[in-house]
Amino acid sequence: MHKHTIFSVLLKEPLLHFLLIGIGLFFLFSQLNDDDINDTKQIMVSKSKTEVLFSTFQEENGREATHKEMQELLENDIREEVLYREAIAVGLDKDDMIIRHRLAQKMKYLFEDVSMIEEPSDEVLKEYFQKNPKESQKNLEYSKLKQQLKAEWIEEEKQKENEIFYENLKNRYEIVIDEEIRKELNVSSLK
Repeated sequence: MHKHTIFSVLLKEPLLHFLLIGIGLFFLFSQLNDDDINDTKQIMVSKSKTEVLFSTFQEENGREATHKEMQELLENDIREEVLYREAIAVGLDKDDMIIRHRLAQKMKYLFEDVSMIEEPSDEVLKEYFQKNPKESQKNLEYSKLKQQLKAEWIEEEKQKENEIFYENLKNRYEIVIDEEIRKELNVSSLK
């Protein structure tokens, strides 16, 4: 008869194998990702960041910042970054109308900035001029209005492109409107 020790029985147990492999993977993962955790706690103050801070100060005050003012600007920026990160960490960005509005506004500016509209040809501008007559432009020649028409056309094209971009973003979401609000506002679906 073989006498089985507890140790030999445990070595044959698949649950123990699974547990040991899991602990090993957990340890390995924690060691490999230790740097990533430290990076999130690091606040980088770059030369370009300080240049923006100092030039903004100069634009607002009409003069260069003193050494002490530069230090205060930097300290305030670091304080703001720390508070921002901590606010995000504790979830203060959730369900805040002002933050929601500001982020939506920033997204709007972002996709307005990235819209690429090619320069319109003379034919396109002439067609635009004929399709969009304005009372103040009736007696003026096309050549005198070309730059104004070009700016108007580009702005109109950007708006179209931005609307398409927004619609594509919006289509990623299911929009559910409360039945009471839907009835009150007489809204069947949003555009």
